[in-house]
Amino acid sequence: CNRIDRNTGGIVIAAKTAEALRVMNQKIRDRELQKLYLCVVHGVMNPREGQLKGYILKDEDRAQVRVYNKPVPGGKTAVTLYKTLEARGGLSLVECDLITGRTHQIRVHMAHIGHPLLGDTVYGAKKPVPGLAGQCLHAAQLTFTHPATGERVTVEAPLRDWFNAVLKRYGLE
Repeated sequence: CNRIDRNTGGIVIAAKTAEALRVMNQKIRDRELQKLYLCVVHGVMNPREGQLKGYILKDEDRAQVRVYNKPVPGGKTAVTLYKTLEARGGLSLVECDLITGRTHQIRVHMAHIGHPLLGDTVYGAKKPVPGLAGQCLHAAQLTFTHPATGERVTVEAPLRDWFNAVLKRYGLE
């Protein structure tokens, strides 16, 4: 039903039936799902929490996207809410709530405001960080109303070992 970027950990939604796929895809289109991500970014967010809004345009040839502050032809609105959970040693642990779900949205939004993700070699530093298996981005929590039972469901995904090691190494636990 959804996907996450390569080298990003966490929750991916899958449907068991064609009807469940249709219903979940409609919930995604109607923005009835809350998706929370954790990421480690360079620098200290100022303000510590807020909203990032921009217009994302894909560059298919380079397999990248770019954020613009004003509407551009072909650009799609992207909105990310963020909250700093911890900041130490020139890094911040940030929780992001995707209002829209655009390609590379968190990665490019953070880089656009000068806070690229630790380990992101596409939008941040071009050299890999030793001990990291990708960018420090994790689809941590998904909340939605179950299409069959009507119950509110929250699913959480544990952090990968190397992500936990980064948090411990930098005191961001």
